[in-house]
Amino acid sequence: MLNGNPRPSAQTPGADGESWVPRVLDTEQHMKTFVSLLTVAVVLALSSATAQAEEKKKSTVERSTDLINRVVVNKNGDHIGYVEDLTVELPSGRIVYVALSTKNALGLGGKLFTLPYSAFRWTGDRKSLVLDVKKNEFEGMEGFDSKTWPSMANKAWAKLGSRTAYSPPKDARIVRLTSLTGVAVKNETGVSLGKVQGFGIDYEKERIVYAAMSRGGIVGVGAKYFAIPWEALNLKSLDLRVDDRCFVLNANPPDFDDKEGFDPNNWPDKGSERFLKNTKQSEK
Repeated sequence: MLNGNPRPSAQTPGADGESWVPRVLDTEQHMKTFVSLLTVAVVLALSSATAQAEEKKKSTVERSTDLINRVVVNKNGDHIGYVEDLTVELPSGRIVYVALSTKNALGLGGKLFTLPYSAFRWTGDRKSLVLDVKKNEFEGMEGFDSKTWPSMANKAWAKLGSRTAYSPPKDARIVRLTSLTGVAVKNETGVSLGKVQGFGIDYEKERIVYAAMSRGGIVGVGAKYFAIPWEALNLKSLDLRVDDRCFVLNANPPDFDDKEGFDPNNWPDKGSERFLKNTKQSEK
């Protein structure tokens, strides 16, 4: 009873003479709609993440920082050694060979050997590189002198590569990739733009795609990272001193200070094309 009037029921006629049916709260319907929308959102997010993962998986660009000092094993998981360094031809940026150190798991002993870049592949978990050799493949073999690095890969190991190893011209300028890491980047007037922290390397083309340049920050904290196309860089000394070489880039500080860089934990597949607009290929 409410104010002395009986509460209408499903059998109580309404004002229009029709039976009155209690209104069921639509909370349940709202919940179903919410769950449906949430499911769609989750499916779309997973689809996007899967697509990005597949795209990343298809990428042939590797970080030089992932390769240097990487453990090398054979297909049985036996320890073979470490990647000591890679050599690159200037100014083309072509990878000439990988220098394999057969140091033991403790980092002791070992020799140095030159092998084709295509001879190496990643393990499934990408924690090690795989080389299709026997555990004692390099025992009794003569390596090269660490003070005199060869200009090309040893032909004796050419069969290990999936592609023909690159043979640079006799007068080619061959340098170790680690010797280019940490080199300053400046413009033609000597203004500092940043420092090279590593390189993006195309595994299929066996060449450097871009240099990962850091700018700003304190001891690496807060720095911005930019992918500078290899073609946009020119390695030389602005004051003709051998010990003062740098990468010269046709750019200025404003080209970076108000621009967004890339995530250092997620390197891109190519360099930023905006740095190519003023590139002079003849200088390379």
